[in-house]
Amino acid sequence: MARSILPSRWRSAGREKARVKRAVRRQVSTVMASLSNDPEAWDDIDGVYESSDREVRLVVNRRRSSDKVNPFIRWATQTTKHLPKDSRVRHLRGVLPKGLIGDHALVHLSHREAFDLRPRKVWKRQSLLLDRGHLANVLRRVLEEKGGHAMVNEVLARHAIVDERDRPISRGEVRLLAGVHDVVSFLDALEGSSPRPLRYVLDALCRALWAAHFELERARGLMPSPVIVPSHDWRFV
Repeated sequence: MARSILPSRWRSAGREKARVKRAVRRQVSTVMASLSNDPEAWDDIDGVYESSDREVRLVVNRRRSSDKVNPFIRWATQTTKHLPKDSRVRHLRGVLPKGLIGDHALVHLSHREAFDLRPRKVWKRQSLLLDRGHLANVLRRVLEEKGGHAMVNEVLARHAIVDERDRPISRGEVRLLAGVHDVVSFLDALEGSSPRPLRYVLDALCRALWAAHFELERARGLMPSPVIVPSHDWRFV
């Protein structure tokens, strides 16, 4: 284990770390020498407080990623697969040698799925758009309000639409809502070849209506202006 895990395949890591630190020291020395000749340039010169910390971290991470640990990880996983997950590291700590070599070996296991006890977040795609059934219910409800029909068509036809870079988007041909009997066909039309801009306008209107409890003037005030159409209709959550 001492021969296979502890030595890194990148044998020049120590020389690289020394080179990085030496380069930063040389840069700072050059800056200080120039300031000794012109002290008034202190506020205009860069590099006085230069640090090698970032470059050294990169060297250390590269050295660690070059360790020959795959056989050890396979052995550790196979040896402890019959044990409960929260007991595996404890079991290996009793098997591995004490001191630097054993501690170093355990570091390489800490983030492996078979040994990592941290709760894992499951990523999934979530639509940014409202559910179609919710849209239909809101439209039918707003059509019951006086002036609701005209408001829906006016917003669809005239409300400003921009992309994520704040550039205006052409809405193209606007499919207006004919009435309660037309709600399903209207939503079908928005799912056609180019539904996204008007679909986002309709979503914004329905959200505002819902938040305003279908008070039309209040809903107008809650409408974002302009409506932003993102490049994707979903996000990861």
